Amino acid sequence: MNKHIALACTLFSASVLSQDAPSESAQYIEVGTLEASVTLGYGGIENPIRGAEHVTSVLLPHLAYYGEKWYFDDFALGYSLHQDESWYVDIVGTFNEDGFFFELDGIDKLFATSAVRNSPRPGRPNATPIELTPIERSLAYEGGLALGYSAKNWGLELSTLHDISGVHNGLENKFIAYYSQNLLGGQFVMEAGVTHKSTELIEYYYRIHPGEALSRIPRYDLNSALNYHLKFEYKYRLSEQLSAMLNISNTWIDNDLSDTPMFDRDQYMTGFTGITFEF
Repeated sequence: MNKHIALACTLFSASVLSQDAPSESAQYIEVGTLEASVTLGYGGIENPIRGAEHVTSVLLPHLAYYGEKWYFDDFALGYSLHQDESWYVDIVGTFNEDGFFFELDGIDKLFATSAVRNSPRPGRPNATPIELTPIERSLAYEGGLALGYSAKNWGLELSTLHDISGVHNGLENKFIAYYSQNLLGGQFVMEAGVTHKSTELIEYYYRIHPGEALSRIPRYDLNSALNYHLKFEYKYRLSEQLSAMLNISNTWIDNDLSDTPMFDRDQYMTGFTGITFEF
């Protein structure tokens, strides 16, 4: 997968449900209008998987369409079952972000450098090279329901998504709260949320299988996980078609999950800043 394209997918997919929530800016999207833009700047994602490369990009595209009932927003699809001035219930579908951690780097021989000593121990012969199986995991597409409440400057959303692609056969439950406010001539949005990931999802992505690592990797238990995130966005319009933007998000990985051999950190950041041109 092209890393620049993957980065764009990840940045949008990781926050796509929060974008679907009708924030202050989203209320001005005219029904039946195709929204397209491209941001030129700099951004990236910290990959928390051990041995994986962080990814950066200078280009971030965006494409969305909102109809009377259905919509798409980059890689998210949705259909409105109910919507009034405050409440909405949508059928939604999107990629899960866990799969992107592996697609971003195509991680090869994850533990080859961390688990094998660079030099033999004193008095012992050189070890026979061990061929490790590349760790490969697939992207999953998840579908489910989102229930949201939207006030003038704030909102809440609760969603439950199940794997409909037959990859991990698990589910994710997410709760987010956001606040929007005009600030210094632009628009500031803050979002906080928690995501519950089922045991099936965690087992698929983060269990090290026989042949993928050396036997010295200790056995470890995996259960469902709770990740927390905090995101800040700022957009300042420069002209009818140009605006400056800053988007930064930090995710804290479940403590029990981040302590496993698959991870080398307990949190990761994503972000992008630049000038957006709207077509």
